[in-house]
This record gives sequence, structure tokens and C-alpha cells, in this order.
Amino acid sequence: MAISTTWVHDLAVVSVVGLITSIVRSSARTYFEQTISEWPKLDEAVKSRLAVEVGVIPSRIVLFYLTLPVMLNGFSPTESWTASDTANSLLSCAILTGSYIIDLTVTRNDKAATLHHMMGPALLLWIRLSFSSFTSSDALLCRLLIQFVFFGATISGATTTTLVFLYQFRKTWFRSSASNAYFYFTLLLPVLALSTIASTFYCTTYLLVWFEEVFAYFGHWGYLPLGWVLVECGMQWKWLMWFYNFDEWYRNTTYDDPKESNETKQHMATVATAAWWLPKWRFAAIQLLAAAWFVTVLGAIWRTGDIQYLGRKMAGIASNIWNQGLEVRYDVLNSQKHQDL
Repeated sequence: MAISTTWVHDLAVVSVVGLITSIVRSSARTYFEQTISEWPKLDEAVKSRLAVEVGVIPSRIVLFYLTLPVMLNGFSPTESWTASDTANSLLSCAILTGSYIIDLTVTRNDKAATLHHMMGPALLLWIRLSFSSFTSSDALLCRLLIQFVFFGATISGATTTTLVFLYQFRKTWFRSSASNAYFYFTLLLPVLALSTIASTFYCTTYLLVWFEEVFAYFGHWGYLPLGWVLVECGMQWKWLMWFYNFDEWYRNTTYDDPKESNETKQHMATVATAAWWLPKWRFAAIQLLAAAWFVTVLGAIWRTGDIQYLGRKMAGIASNIWNQGLEVRYDVLNSQKHQDL
């Protein structure tokens, strides 16, 4: 009976959040149609996406409140985990599922983004089936999974939403000297960078700190969730670099375009000059940090002992081949010596 009630609770939360997301989405779209003059020029798919991005904002706010304590206590002893922490984890995943189900109705060109937004239902199902004992045994994996919700659905998600919104109106807002849209766009780039760095390193650091416990649970099947970590974190690095590359490309093409007015060029140059948070070495720094993060992933793999095991096996095979080659060579030399005699 308890399981049935719990599942009913999850479905009720998903339904309510989905309804709220739909209402906010519809209201946002109506508001944009009435207040943004450039709105009719957008493609229908873009309009739907921007509206649904606004629709999930209430969910992001609640998720931040629910998941922040879990994230902050990620490295505390598992004994500190309580039944309410499990309940909050399930509630967070149910809220994420309700909002992302509406989000999945939007057509996206980026298939990786669609995969990313399927994480809500996947997390809810995984935690409900495997980590819902409402005891401290839920802590180990719930903490790992909920950190994706905290970083991906709240901080990075909200920042990316704002960046995408500004990006869609770049042709008008970025060019206007009376608009601060481009300034805000550049200001949000380091916010997304810090969130990406914190998210990806938190995840792999967690795996390294709690490696023995995680490996004891998954064994060598742990490569499946590790692969998921690689995909999820890899997408975050990819999106971060995309926004930084776009900013660089857009600024340079504006400067070089003879059709652009001097006023527009001067406006962008002024913002770029003031943007000390976009140093010239930013691309090298991001690439270096991404490489450092990948080293931490390799560190987790190294601790499994599989690399050492494969190394010993390969060394043994190479040694056998070498020894057999020496034996063949020795036999050939002996045969030639015998013939000479």
C-alpha cells in the first residue's frame, strides 16, 4: 500500500507541475506576442521553445530550494541522511519530470539536448525503484544523482535559458545602442562557465571521494553510469564552448561587416572593452579545465584497477610474442650453424 501511495504521490506532483508549466508557458507566449515587436519574425519552433523555457522557471526556483541542502551535504557521512532527504530527492525528480515532460513537447535541433531533458523521468524512475528505502542507504547514489538536478536544472539551466533568449533576439537587441542585451549576454558567460566547472568537477570529485562505496555497489557495471556522467558533463562543456565561440564570432563578424553601422560597431566595441570578465586567454583556460576534468574521470577509472589489469595482460602478451620471436630466431641461427658445419 505504501508503494502504491508513493507512486500516486509522484504522479500527482508530475501532473500538477506539468499543468503549472503549461499555464506559465501559455501566459508567457501571450505576453511576448503583445510586448516584443520582433516576436512575429521568429520561427514557430523558436517561439515554442522560448515560451516553454519561461514555463519551467517556477520549477527551477523550487528545485534550487530542495536540492541545495543535498548538494552541500554531498561529502558528509551517509549516516546524516534522513528519510526527509529521500523524500525531497523524490519530490525534486517528480518536479523535474513534470516540467521536462512539457519541455519535451518542443522540437529541438539538438538531439543531445533532447536526451538531456529525458533525465527528469529517468532519475525519478531510478531513485524510486532503487534508492527509496528512506534510510541512510539511499544517500550514496541519491546525492550523486541530485547534484545533476541542482546544477543542470537550476543554475546552468536558468543561465542557459537567459542566454538562449538573448541570442534569439540578437539581430535587434545586440545592435541597439539603447539596449544592454549584449552586455548582459557577455556577463552571463562566466556565470555559465563557473556553473559548468563546479558541476563537472563536483561530480567526478564525488566519485573519487566515495569510490569504494560506489564501486562496491556497481562493480564493473559502474561503467554504465560513468558513461552517462561523461555524456552529461561533456554536453555541458560543449554548450559552454558554443556560447563562448558564438560571442567571439558574432563580435568579429560585426566588426568586419561593411553593412553594419559605425554606431553598432562602436556599441559592441564599448561592451567588449568593458568586459574584463572575458579575457583573451578564456578559451585556453576552458580547454585546460576541460582536460583537467577528464583527468579526474581517468582517475576514477584508474581506481577500478582495470587499466592496470589490461596493462599487465598486454605486457604479458607482448612478452610472450617477444620470447617466441627470440626462440624462433635462436632455432634459425642453430639451423644455419648446423648447415655450415
